[in-house]
Amino acid sequence: MSGRRFMSGGPQMARLPWYPRDFASSTQGWPLISRAIYRELLDASWDIGPLPADAEILRRIVGALPTEWDAAWPLVSAKFETGSDGKLRNARLEEHRAKAFTLWQRHSAGARTTNAKRWPKVVPIPDKAPEK
Repeated sequence: MSGRRFMSGGPQMARLPWYPRDFASSTQGWPLISRAIYRELLDASWDIGPLPADAEILRRIVGALPTEWDAAWPLVSAKFETGSDGKLRNARLEEHRAKAFTLWQRHSAGARTTNAKRWPKVVPIPDKAPEK
């Protein structure tokens, strides 16, 4: 989606665990637009981190029309908590983020160990070509 910013200062974790049955059961009876807005906000939060609490900014993030937003937000807002920093978070998504970060750290450490064994000596690359 255009306009999305990615989290700065952290790993980019491309995979958000998705459980369709859990999503369906937690949004059962919701209109389609409400489910779509909720999913868009979850995806945006995975990409950019905690969401701003400003409803107009959120509406623009998901690309909803004002009438769509006004109908959906009362349902969707219940799925987010406001943190001490004033930003919105979905508790379950943050659990997934913590697990993904732990996995990323393990993989990163393993890659460093493997690379150190594979290429134990680092040869500096000269700044310029040698004189002929």
